[in-house]
Amino acid sequence: MRPSTSSLALVWVSVKEANARVATGRKWRAEEEVQKAMGRLQHQEVVGMVQTGRADLGWSDPPVLWSKASRKERKDLVASEVTRIEQEELRVKSVAQGQQGQWTTWEGVASRAINWADFWKLPQAWLSFLIRATYDTLPSPRNLHQWLGTERSCDLCGTINASLQHVLSGCKTALTQGRLTWRHDQVLRKLAEVLEKCRQEVNSQRLSGSQQRIHFLRQGEPAQHSSKRPPSNLLTSGAEWKMKVDLGRQLQFPQEICSTILRPDVVLWSAAAKSALLIELTVPWEEGLEAAYERKMAKYADLVAECRESGWSVRMYPVEVGARGFVGSSTSHLLRDLELRGARLSKSTKELSEEA
Repeated sequence: MRPSTSSLALVWVSVKEANARVATGRKWRAEEEVQKAMGRLQHQEVVGMVQTGRADLGWSDPPVLWSKASRKERKDLVASEVTRIEQEELRVKSVAQGQQGQWTTWEGVASRAINWADFWKLPQAWLSFLIRATYDTLPSPRNLHQWLGTERSCDLCGTINASLQHVLSGCKTALTQGRLTWRHDQVLRKLAEVLEKCRQEVNSQRLSGSQQRIHFLRQGEPAQHSSKRPPSNLLTSGAEWKMKVDLGRQLQFPQEICSTILRPDVVLWSAAAKSALLIELTVPWEEGLEAAYERKMAKYADLVAECRESGWSVRMYPVEVGARGFVGSSTSHLLRDLELRGARLSKSTKELSEEA
């Protein structure tokens, strides 16, 4: 089994001072790739940090600069950069593929990785469906028509040569029968579980416990500046937050906020803090995540304005989880604002993906 490029790069950086030559073959040379990665890292420091997508300035943690990095950090930076270069080359090849490379056009989709432990635990049929659905190689009516030259139709509505998008996300008969609504509700139920845990944790905290402590310094001692992003205070501690979810029965919007016929999927509010969160979930085709976000923002813009006129501090969160299980960056943004980090964030994202 051929070692990964990041491992080879790490080996090269470790033995560079010993003037040892790493035999990596004719197609890939560790010395050249490491030098290229170091040049990119130094150039990135000159350019500075930029944000992508809908991320605001300062939303993500500041990167480790090459000039200020320790020896170990430089090794990790080079290994990560070599891996990124390899992924960029693979992406260029994927863009040239009209059908199997459609995933390169997805906007607002968080990256999804399956580790080896999950790879061996997943059922074979589940994993096969995930891979073939991502690259559109499932036997949909349109693919069968291309492969075999015969006319095929959707089993539910009879649409001739229906695409995979039609089967998984666009069939009107499936929508009428509640199949697509059932999938939406399954993802919403899992999202509600995550939000409920956050709500209970915040309500159990004392208000005084959320205040930051003052750190005093001795004379001449330099100040310690933390590189961590400050908490968003999305849910104020000790404010007795309440939550309603649009599952089963139709959600009645809290009258103490304002009167409306609109029904967001989740409403989190606190009368003590005079604050509310409106969360609207969409499970669209992955190519339509950005359009779904803009559509939901426009739908609830008047409701947000009306709540603010009533004296409430309101934040609207349209979130998306793709029909094939790819979580939108808006969903990750919400979970991060709720102070989910590390293993908790990965676990919550994974559960939402598997529900879809």
